[in-house]
Formats: sequence, C-alpha cells, structure tokens
Amino acid sequence: MSRFLSFFASVFAVIAICTTAAFAFDVSVKANVDNAQVFVGDMFNYEIQVTAPENAVVDLPSFVGNLGSFEVKEMKNEKVTEGMPKGTAKFTWLATLNTFVSGDFLIAPQQVNAVVGSDTVKTSTDPVAVKVSTRTTGEETDILEAEDPLDDPRLPQWLYILLIVVGVMLLVILGWFLHQKFAKKAEAPRLPPYEEAVLALKELRAKNYLAEGNQGDYFMALGFIARRYIERRFEVDILDATVAELKQRMAHVAGLPQAYKESVVTLAVETEPVKFAKMKLEGERCRFWDEWADRLLEDTKPTPEEEQQKKDELKAAVDIVRKSKKAK
Repeated sequence: MSRFLSFFASVFAVIAICTTAAFAFDVSVKANVDNAQVFVGDMFNYEIQVTAPENAVVDLPSFVGNLGSFEVKEMKNEKVTEGMPKGTAKFTWLATLNTFVSGDFLIAPQQVNAVVGSDTVKTSTDPVAVKVSTRTTGEETDILEAEDPLDDPRLPQWLYILLIVVGVMLLVILGWFLHQKFAKKAEAPRLPPYEEAVLALKELRAKNYLAEGNQGDYFMALGFIARRYIERRFEVDILDATVAELKQRMAHVAGLPQAYKESVVTLAVETEPVKFAKMKLEGERCRFWDEWADRLLEDTKPTPEEEQQKKDELKAAVDIVRKSKKAK
C-alpha cells in the first residue's frame, strides 16, 4: 500500500510541475472575420487577437501569399497597451483576404507562441468558417439561345494547324540564324565574393533606404548581400533557403565563426516581419545590422594566400575569354 501511495505522489508531483510550466503566465487568443458570408471577389478581414503580458514576445503566423483557400492581399501587425489592464498588452494580426472560388471554407487553427523569459506558452486559434457565394442565381439562360446559330466564318481547323506548324518552323530557322550571326559574347569573370559584397553594400547605402524609412527594401537587399557573400565565400547553398532550412545549413558552414552562423539566422528571423508585414525596427537596431554587415566582411575576408589564388584563377579566366574572342 505504501508503495502505491509513493508512486501516486510521484505522478501527482510530475503533473503539478508540467501544469505549472504550461501555465507560467496567462495568454488568451481570439480569431474572427468581419464578415462570415461574402461574395466571390469581395475582400474581408481575418483578425487574430492575443492578450498576453506586456513584455511577452508573441510569435504569430506570417501570412505571405495564401492562407488556406484565400489570397492574402495585405497584412498589418499592432501591439496595444492603452486601455488594457496594467502589465498586459493586446497583440493584433490583421489580414485582408479574398478568393474567386465559391463554397464553404474553414480557416484552419493558427499556432501562437508567447515567450516571457524562459517560459513559453503555445496555443492555437479556433477555426473560423467563411461562406463564399457566387453573384449569380444559376437560373440565367445563355444568350446564344435567344437567336439561331450563325454560320462559322472561320477557316477549317486543319488549316490553322498547318499555319502554326509553318510558323514554328520559321521561328526555329530565324532563331538559328540570329544565333549564328549575333553569338553571345563570353561573360566577363565575376568579382571575388569579398569585393562583390563591398561594392554591393556601397551601392545599397547610396540609395538611402533607411533615411527614407524604407526598411523593407533595405533589409531585403542586406539579407541578399550577406547570404550571397557567405554562399560564394564558403561554398554553401543558402541564397534561397527558408528560415528553417537556413538554421540547418548554417550549422554546417565550415570556416565561418559560430557567432556569425547564429547572427545570419537572427537577421532572417528578425527582419522577416519587416520585409513581408511592413513592421519597423528601432533605429538603433537598424544601425546594428548595418554595422554588422561590415564586420562580417572584414572578419571573414580572404587571407593574402587565398587572394593570390583567386587572382591567379581570375587571370586564367580572363586569358580564356581573350582567346575565345580571338578565335571568333
């Protein structure tokens, strides 16, 4: 009997610990649409409201492109503390949607994560039903039935096929002739990764995106420059990687310091809402990432031995181009 009571007490303690961790702080989630019945082509709003501690980091889904059967036309994010109980805030995600397909649809539950310090609460929204109706009753008659069919004045179908075949043959002959006459010149060798990245950063800053408040285009270009530099410098495929893929691939980049492996992922995570949801970073954080790009290049630029090897390879490529020009 004592063993049974001891086992029961241990199980109860584990359940109590898990329950305490799961409800480390209060989070409430609500999802709704402003119109549950719309017509094909009409736009309506889908909203997620999260009430959590004011210092919480709330991670809501990023609706880019499509949300289930609906096209996302616009996304807005907002954090509100005014009118809320002390110490709490309301985090709002508002998506403008539409579709050109009729039927009864259900917006699936969306996962919401809230983090305060080392505590995390994971929850999901309720599914939301939307009915999309057509603008016709289905009883309309075809206008062709009002009059007798007219004679078809078009050419026979076989003649159209013959004309298409002849046209395709003429295009092939023309393409071959133009290729022979205006053969593309050999591409000029690319700059080494470091020089290319330095030049790209200089051109980016000359556009004054940050001064004009255009953070979206700035971080889109900065992320591309950093990824392209690392991809070419360390021979790793990350240019088109998603955030999840980037985390996996950066862990295996040989020769890149660990701090930069982590910060490349942090840059992608932190600026994704800026690029796709029109959110803004503080000015100090923008300056940090701008200076971070310079540090990345300077701390990982090739050694003199590597530069000499690259110069030799570049010289060899130039010689090949020159020889190919002389041969023509």
